[in-house]
Amino acid sequence: MKTERTEAIVLHTLAVRERDKMVVFLTPEHGKRKGWAYGARAIRSRFGAALEPLAKVRIGYTERESEEVVRIESVDLIRSLFPAQQNLLSSVAATYIAELVDTFAHPNDPAELIYRLLDRTTEALLDGATPFAVVAYAEIWMLKLAGIFPSLRTCIGCDGPMERPLRFDAKLEGFACANCASGSAFVIPNDVARALDAILRAPVHEFTASKEVLFEIRSLAGGLRRNFLGHELKSFEVLAGVSE
Repeated sequence: MKTERTEAIVLHTLAVRERDKMVVFLTPEHGKRKGWAYGARAIRSRFGAALEPLAKVRIGYTERESEEVVRIESVDLIRSLFPAQQNLLSSVAATYIAELVDTFAHPNDPAELIYRLLDRTTEALLDGATPFAVVAYAEIWMLKLAGIFPSLRTCIGCDGPMERPLRFDAKLEGFACANCASGSAFVIPNDVARALDAILRAPVHEFTASKEVLFEIRSLAGGLRRNFLGHELKSFEVLAGVSE
């Protein structure tokens, strides 16, 4: 039996039986893991509020070589999402980002960059950043880290340098130059292209954009994501409903 102790962020939990929880959490070194937290639902649980979604914790667990689900032994809270949860839009945005990461992170695969993305975006929501700016940032970077978001610098058709305005070609699943783009390709407005550049260059707390630009970025990200997954995230409609 091996014992691990690492920093982690809780993605979601599932109530099991009368007293226990199944916890899905993300670690930098070991990627996404699942663990039993026995007694976590008890009134006087030794885990307290440390196993709430998007809590940043120091977690200790044991695992057997033949089992995928670990046993959680200890959890120390580093940072709670509670302050951001007092704002409905920030709370739903956080839930959406957690599902986004849960969908793309791989079990038992080192995920330092994904972990850093989740950590920084959660921190930005806690600091009062505009929720949809944080969501758009997370969507683009998650697609980038998953190898799905196409290059903004080179044409997907001829590999030549891209010029503005950008053209996105759904048939080629990438940005194409004027010579390679098909008739169905659409032009990306320059302010949206600049915002995409900013997302890929700047930390999340420095990223801002108008509602119109954020809508265009999220539409582009949503199309790429749905095309890859074949479905939409469960919390997508919830987030859309809160924003109306």
